[in-house]
Amino acid sequence: MKIENYKCFSLEKKGEGSPVDNIKARFNRIDSVMKYFRSIRPEDLNRYVTELKGKLDAEVLNFKYDTEAFDWEVIREGLELVPDYPELEESVYHYMCKTLKLPANYKSEQGKITLSFYDRIKAGETISYYLVRSFIDIYGKKEGTEIYKQIVPHLLKERKVREKQEEPEDPKTVTILDSNKRSIESWCEIGLADFSFCIFDDYKIIYRFDNCLTPEVLKEFNDPDIAYLATCYIGDVPEFNEGRTIHMRRTQTLHHAPFCDELYWNNYVHPNTEHPSLDFIENMGKNKEN
Repeated sequence: MKIENYKCFSLEKKGEGSPVDNIKARFNRIDSVMKYFRSIRPEDLNRYVTELKGKLDAEVLNFKYDTEAFDWEVIREGLELVPDYPELEESVYHYMCKTLKLPANYKSEQGKITLSFYDRIKAGETISYYLVRSFIDIYGKKEGTEIYKQIVPHLLKERKVREKQEEPEDPKTVTILDSNKRSIESWCEIGLADFSFCIFDDYKIIYRFDNCLTPEVLKEFNDPDIAYLATCYIGDVPEFNEGRTIHMRRTQTLHHAPFCDELYWNNYVHPNTEHPSLDFIENMGKNKEN
């Protein structure tokens, strides 16, 4: 058993990023939510679009960004519904450019530029928040939550198609060690979190997150239930682990608790493994007994 602690949480870190990738990713999420909502409540799609646009406009106010700065064929590629709502499209675009704090003279031909990781995460997660909040404000918390929960499995299926990975010949040989190393490097590079982890063996690891940018960028809303639903909930539904060799399980997140716990394990080696106690997770790395 090996325990390590990392203090990487930062609101200041910056790095090279592609604004068009950030903008396109949000348009893709909006389009997907609209598409699957239409299959549930087609008669209410226009009302939903109006609600979402209103929330974004309240943030954008008088801010405008040059619409010629980006290639709209690239942004719209693969979108099914958003282009049919040009006023929403414009609101999303200006909101993203404002939140990313793009230089006034930026053109997409410039490619990657230095961006704040905090701003990039905020731009993405606040859009997700407004997508869910719009359901709540139209239907009330109970019904709006249930509608979004019906949509999430479809979002997961799309993600798995995009992230399709080769099946290992022998799943029992897949360890968590390489992915753990990559995660640490990535999280520290972007200032994502303060975290500790305990490696039980090559196939099982538990993380404790004490700070994280995901709840941080949404805390101004003072709305932990919807913030959780819009961000971390997608990893807590049964469909998340379907078809995966490495499974993940959480019992709480920083949206509602002092720390977030994430257990990863090879389910072929440790079928439906037992979750460590919250007492163990809370204290790992804090005293010599661990």
